[in-house]
Amino acid sequence: MNNRTFFYSILFFPALFCLILPGYSFAAAQEISLEGVPQSQVDAVLAKLSDEQVRGLLIQELAKDLEAAQPESTAPTGGMVYKATGLLHLLDGNKTETETERPGLLTVISRIPLDFIVVLRKIGNGSIGGFFMTAALLALLFGAAFLAEFFMRRFTADFSRQFKEKAIPDLDGPMRFVAGVMRAIPAFIHILVFSTTAVLLFFLLPAHNQEPVRYLFLTILLILVFFRTCRQFSRILCAPQLAELRILPVDDTTAASIHNGIVVFCTYTFSAILILALFMELQLDKSSFAVLVIAASSILIALIIIGILRSRDAVKNRILKQSDVHQTRNWIIEQFAQFWHIPTLLYFIVVWMILLNDQLSGVQRESAAFLLSLLILPLYVLFDWIGQWIVKVSVNGLNIYDPKDEEQADEEMKEQLAAAKNRQRKITVTTGRLIRLAILAALLVWVLSLWGYTIPYAADITGAVFQSLITLALGLTAWSFASSYIEKKIADVTPEEEEGPSDDEFGGAAQRGRSYTLLPLLRKVVASTLLVMVSLVVLSSLGVDIGPLLAGAGVVGLAVGFGAQKLVSDIFSGFFYLLDDAFRVGEYIQAGSVSGAVEAITLRNVMLRHHRGMLQIVPHSDLGSITNFMRGGIIVKFNLEFPYDANVDKIRKVIKKVGRAMLEDEEFGQDFIQPVKSAGVREITGSVMTIRVKFKAQPGTHFVIRREAYRRITEALNAQGIFYAHRKVIVELPEEKKNATPEETRQAVLQAGAAAQAQLEEEEKKKAAAQGPTSGMS
Repeated sequence: MNNRTFFYSILFFPALFCLILPGYSFAAAQEISLEGVPQSQVDAVLAKLSDEQVRGLLIQELAKDLEAAQPESTAPTGGMVYKATGLLHLLDGNKTETETERPGLLTVISRIPLDFIVVLRKIGNGSIGGFFMTAALLALLFGAAFLAEFFMRRFTADFSRQFKEKAIPDLDGPMRFVAGVMRAIPAFIHILVFSTTAVLLFFLLPAHNQEPVRYLFLTILLILVFFRTCRQFSRILCAPQLAELRILPVDDTTAASIHNGIVVFCTYTFSAILILALFMELQLDKSSFAVLVIAASSILIALIIIGILRSRDAVKNRILKQSDVHQTRNWIIEQFAQFWHIPTLLYFIVVWMILLNDQLSGVQRESAAFLLSLLILPLYVLFDWIGQWIVKVSVNGLNIYDPKDEEQADEEMKEQLAAAKNRQRKITVTTGRLIRLAILAALLVWVLSLWGYTIPYAADITGAVFQSLITLALGLTAWSFASSYIEKKIADVTPEEEEGPSDDEFGGAAQRGRSYTLLPLLRKVVASTLLVMVSLVVLSSLGVDIGPLLAGAGVVGLAVGFGAQKLVSDIFSGFFYLLDDAFRVGEYIQAGSVSGAVEAITLRNVMLRHHRGMLQIVPHSDLGSITNFMRGGIIVKFNLEFPYDANVDKIRKVIKKVGRAMLEDEEFGQDFIQPVKSAGVREITGSVMTIRVKFKAQPGTHFVIRREAYRRITEALNAQGIFYAHRKVIVELPEEKKNATPEETRQAVLQAGAAAQAQLEEEEKKKAAAQGPTSGMS
């Protein structure tokens, strides 16, 4: 090409540009619209236009009218075929109901880098370099926060070692949780130090006032804090390295797998949600945001699939082990245990495909249907565990079979117990399967409702199932805690060996504390209250109107109040007796003509065991005034008879010495309130001098102390040469009998002696009848 040709070609393009530009400008000028112009200003706008512009405006209006007059397309807009055509345009641009163009998937993917660059520039205050500078500053900030945490760890090293090196005792479930939280206190302190330091350092950055930088900082900080906090709580729950603190009833390998799964799943889900929220707040393009949602959900589904495939053997072994325990292993259970992961994987893949279709078609759902659908597996495991626990506790409450009966059962009894055990197992397995099917069906209906597929009355039935299940679980949990606490308290106040007093003059009943008396009644009241409340809540959950039931219960209660006044009087009298702590189980009381040791207390009656062995059932309203022999100390007084010429001072010293020795005795000393001592000479009758001895002892022990005092005083007096006075009968014969024969004298003496003996026996009987079971107390 010569120079002339090159020169003409250079001039050709500017000339062509000069020819095209006026035409382009004129064409652009013709595109004038009156849209948005007020009606009062239309004439003024038209007056400023040229003839060509008015002509172009007229042509535009005529074209719009012609387009509106076109007949609507007769192409079918419904049916599966029409819906299937949408699958052929997944990679193309399509139109929404508002006729706005949506770019195709390939176009969106190609635009993602540019959209991300726009977002990064917002964070970097308009430049990519600013973004990298901000990222470097944030990295230094979090590094400084970790350094502050490191120094805090060094400072609290002894405090942390105190929790970790201390021996762990055998603990139950709730106490294991408390112990796990206590061991995690240093870790929570470190997390708090890290978070506080990072926030304080962030406010020192020059860019802390910029919203994009603040959003990015909070996103990174919350993800780090959530990851570390989630790991600590998972360690409290699973305790993969400390079986002594593990709450879940699994082995070490399973606990480690559950711990890792919880941390990975929860941390990734929280991080993905927070990062998506960050891009939404930074106004990422909707199409690119949809692709980002698809990518995040795809990774989450992939993690779940990997977790299912890795745990399929463990779940299989657990299913087979449970079937062996319940003796229900068969071909169906073996096949389900072998291939349980296949329907589970298909379910998660279907959920992912529904989300993919929603994101590609632009469907927006108000509820977090995708994330909630992923929770169906852990929710099923949780509700199934709750349901099986409810079934187990309820069936055991029927007392069909008690393992304690096998310890003392003979061969015939063992066969009956085996049959009862098999019957209880069948009831448990059958009811458990029904509960499991109901839970699975309710969860599936719930998931369908999340995605907008509603079934008539299914939502109400699902709600009733879950509410009833939760109500029963809460009721049984409250009853288990209350019952176990009451039984523990009763066991604390109950001696290991049932040893009543060695003397049965008070009925032989072991004395109990107030807790032993009140706690059984409290357990009955709690059981009745929970039973009524749970029944009413369950009926209300099932749609039954409990208003008439409450009204009927009120009427019945009013009728009982009027018609059973004696019953109400018995209950209220017993309530106030117990409130005033008038008597307890094991105490010996006397109420009117009735006396005995309190053996049991019900809402209406008190059971009194007489000292002769009879059981007396007395209503509370018939007790009246009560004499309680077991409160305070019992003062015991008894008489010793000596010859009238005995040395009183010597006898007093011997008794005092015996009392001091008994007070120092390990067996009797703790039961004394006042020691054994002499009360002086009470009376002198004929040839007998009576000396009274007294002491004060704890209730129920004074009988044994009195016997021991008799023995020791007698031995001590005999060692000093002092003996009790013997019974003497002095017979004076009349004058006319003095000259009688020896035989006649002998007969007269025998008759007088027999009369004196009869009189003495009669006096002893009257005395014993008057003193009754409390002889020796006065």
